[in-house]
Amino acid sequence: DQAAAKTYEELKANHIGDYQNIFDRVDLNLGQTVSTKPTDELLSAYKAGTATDAERRQLEVMLFQYGRFMTIESSRETKTDGNGYVRETLPSNLQGLWVGANNSPWHSDYHMNVNLQMNYWPTYTTNMAECAEPLINYVDSLREPGRITAKIYAGVESTEANPENGFMAHTQNNPYGWTNPGWVFDWGWSPAGVPWILQNCWEYYEFTGDTEYMQTHIYPMMKEEATLYDQMLMRDNDGKLVSVPSYSPEHGPRTAGNTYEHSLIWQLYEDTIKAAEVLGKDAELVATWKANQADLKGPIEVGDSGQIKEWYTETTFNHTASGATLGEGYNHRHMSHLLGLFPGDLITEDHAEWFAAAKVSMQNRTDESTGWGMAQRINSWARLGDGNKALQLIENLFKNGIYANLFDYHEPKYFQIDGNFGYTSGVAEMLLQSNAGYINLLPAVPDAWANGSVDGLVAQGNFEVSMDWADGNVKTATILSKNGGEAVVQTANASLATVVDSDGNVVDVTPVKENRISFATEAGKSYTLKDIPASAEVAAP
Repeated sequence: DQAAAKTYEELKANHIGDYQNIFDRVDLNLGQTVSTKPTDELLSAYKAGTATDAERRQLEVMLFQYGRFMTIESSRETKTDGNGYVRETLPSNLQGLWVGANNSPWHSDYHMNVNLQMNYWPTYTTNMAECAEPLINYVDSLREPGRITAKIYAGVESTEANPENGFMAHTQNNPYGWTNPGWVFDWGWSPAGVPWILQNCWEYYEFTGDTEYMQTHIYPMMKEEATLYDQMLMRDNDGKLVSVPSYSPEHGPRTAGNTYEHSLIWQLYEDTIKAAEVLGKDAELVATWKANQADLKGPIEVGDSGQIKEWYTETTFNHTASGATLGEGYNHRHMSHLLGLFPGDLITEDHAEWFAAAKVSMQNRTDESTGWGMAQRINSWARLGDGNKALQLIENLFKNGIYANLFDYHEPKYFQIDGNFGYTSGVAEMLLQSNAGYINLLPAVPDAWANGSVDGLVAQGNFEVSMDWADGNVKTATILSKNGGEAVVQTANASLATVVDSDGNVVDVTPVKENRISFATEAGKSYTLKDIPASAEVAAP
C-alpha cells in the first residue's frame, strides 16, 4: 500500500538512494569505458574476441559490481521502521531472490556444500558487512532443529541440563528447519557444511572487529558446533582423530576422515579458539579444542604425485579408468579438498610444500566447469597468486557461464546466483587478500589489468584499502584503520616505501620479511604508502 501511493519516479529514487548507500563504497577502475553496445551485444563481442580492451574491462567491472548489487538486494540487515515493524530477511538462496516460477531448481533452497558459502564470499571484502546479518541469523535458526538431527544421526543429545550440546545440518537446507541429509543420502550427507558456513559467520568479526556482536551472535554457534565434533571424532588405528563417515562432495568413497572434512574441522577449532580467547571465556574448552585440533588426522597431506590428497589412503593421482581406484576427481566441478587454500587459512604462500601441492591439485581439477565451479577456481587461483590464470577462468566464465542479462549459468540451462557472487569475490581476491595475517596488495593482478585503481575494499582487522597501480605495481595505497592496531602490509618493494599518516607524519615501519612491513595504527586515521619503486627500478644499476 505504501508503494502504491508513490509515483514511479519516487520509487526509483528511493531504490537508488537505498542501495547506493552501500554500493558506492567501492569503485573499481580497470581502464574501462562505457560502450555504446547494449549488454547482450557487449557479451557477444567479448565471447567472439571482437570487443576492445576497454569494452572487455567494462564487462569485467560491470559483473563485479553486479554481484555487489545483487547482494544488497537479496540479503539485507534487520531494520525496524517507524511503526515498530521489524524487517528480518532470509539470506540469498540459490537464485538470490530472483525466482521466476514455483519449480525453480532445488526449490531455491540453501546448499551448504559450496553454494550458500559462495553467496557470501564477497560480502566482507567488498564492504557490505551488514548484508551478512541474514545469513548469521539463518545459521543460528538451524541450531534448534539441528540438535534433533545430531541426536538421530550422531547420537549426540542436548538435554535440559546441557541444552547446547551440538547441532548438525547437511548439504540441503531450507527456511523451515530442514537439517537432515536431504533428498538423497548419497550426496546429502555432509555434516561439515556447518563448520564451513560458520567460516562465513566468523568472518563478520574478522572484518569488522565487532566483539559484542561476535559474543552474542557468532561465538555461541561456533562453541556448540565445536562441542559436537568433540563428541563425534573417533580414534583411528594410529591414534589420530577422524570424522566418520567422511565424504568429499560430490564423489568418492566414504572413509574414516578426509581432507575436505578435516580442513573444515581444523578451521572450526582454530576460529573458535580465537573467539574464546578474545572473549576470555571457556578456558577448559579451549584446552580441549587445542588438543583435538592437534590430534586431528592431516588435515593436509601431500601425495606421491605432488598433489593435495583428497583421501588419506591416496598415494599417486591417476585419473585413468583403470587407475582411479578412489574416484579421483579429475575435471570434477567440486574442489572440496582445497578448502584450506580458499576460503580457509591452512594453505598459504608461507607454507611452500602445501602451496605447491595445491597448484598440482588445481591443475588436476582442470579449468572447465559450470558457472559456480569456474567462480571457485578464480578465487583459488587468485590465492595461488596466478592472476593470468584467474583471468583465463574469468574469460571462460563469460564464454560459457553467463546469460545475456549477466545471470550465472548452470547446467542444465538454469540460473544459479552463486557464480555471480563467486566472480565478485574472485576479482576482489585478485586485488586484495588478508586471510594469512597480513594485507596483501595486488597478490594476483593479471597482465591485462596492469594499470588501474580501486577504492573501498576491506581487509581483515577493519582496514579499508584504496590504491592505484601501474605496470602491475602499486603506486600508492591508502589504508584507513577503522579499529586501530597493527597493520601488516605486503606488496613489491614495501620496505622501500614511505608511510605517512593522515596528519602528514612519517610513520615508523618494521620490516617483517621481503616485501612485507608492519606499523602501528590509530583508529580513524589513514596511512598512505607512497614513493614505492617499481621492481624494474630496484633492479636497475
